[in-house]
Amino acid sequence: MTTVKRFLPWTLRVILSVLFLLSAAAKLYPSPTFGITMFEIKQLIPLGFDACFAPYFSRFIIGAEISLGLALLQPHFLKSVVIPISALLLAIFVGHLTYEVISTGNEGNCGCFGALIPMTPVEAIIKNLLAIGMLGYLFFTTSDKEKGSNNFFILLSLFLGSTLFMFGLTPIEKCDVKKTVSSQPVIIEAENPEESTQNVGLSPENGKSNPTDTINKTKVNTGPKKVTSAFSQLVPGIDEGKKILCFFAPGCDHCQAAAKSLAQLSKTIPDFPKVHIIFMDEETEKIPEFFKIAGKSFNHQILGIAKFYNTLGSSKDTPGVALLWNGNILKFYDGTNSNQYDAAKLKAELAKMK
Repeated sequence: MTTVKRFLPWTLRVILSVLFLLSAAAKLYPSPTFGITMFEIKQLIPLGFDACFAPYFSRFIIGAEISLGLALLQPHFLKSVVIPISALLLAIFVGHLTYEVISTGNEGNCGCFGALIPMTPVEAIIKNLLAIGMLGYLFFTTSDKEKGSNNFFILLSLFLGSTLFMFGLTPIEKCDVKKTVSSQPVIIEAENPEESTQNVGLSPENGKSNPTDTINKTKVNTGPKKVTSAFSQLVPGIDEGKKILCFFAPGCDHCQAAAKSLAQLSKTIPDFPKVHIIFMDEETEKIPEFFKIAGKSFNHQILGIAKFYNTLGSSKDTPGVALLWNGNILKFYDGTNSNQYDAAKLKAELAKMK
């Protein structure tokens, strides 16, 4: 029992330290720019943070996680400052995740460990509650250094050093939520004008109607009334007729599979809608390989990570596949959960549009 009381507190401190440091590192995966931007878009902005303020707060939070991870391994103000602040931060995360489960359900990655270790909100809540339990045990079994021996400058140095490291790691771009980064001109191949009627019974000699023949008129479904979609300024021509607008990441396996499926459908379905892809500006060097895997090249453009998700929607994820008709969004598949892209479902939707 004496051995347990001696080593258990230190064991828990190391575990909790690793937990905070791993959480911070995971938010920088697979690259600092991508990881931090995704944290802002998926976690902070949906909470109501201003898009211009989120880049500053995200670096502050990650810096705090790093400093707490390190502070748990030192003795200064451990019980009176470090443990309570650590528990408070985890409690805030639990509150946010609980609200998320109640409002949107237990689907998707909570983002606690970024894309490195996907966790559902409920899994993250359990993890955080266990960590709070460990901190509670430490609160009653550890103590600060003797009065007068605690050095607050050490804690301050850890926090300032971690925060400055985060602000220096990746630059913060000038805030412009309307900014669009495109690698090339956007061209959508024009649709052929659809005839509203089809005449039958014209004379082959002079092209004139034969009085004895009847004129059959076949109505063509021209679709819903044309509207201006949210994508019209970004992708000229996207509101003209039937279109499929995709949101893909070049290195995403699910995105590559979706593109391959669309390429196959385009070969088997007559009058298949024109496809346009918006790529996320991440691993863009893989775009040639992306189209090689798909088996067909499509019109495409590249958007910066923030603009990409502002356009796709912060609540949605890749691969995103939107079916539009005259600017009306008929279907919008996204992610890899219940609303994921499905070739059979898309084929059924296209059949309804005949």
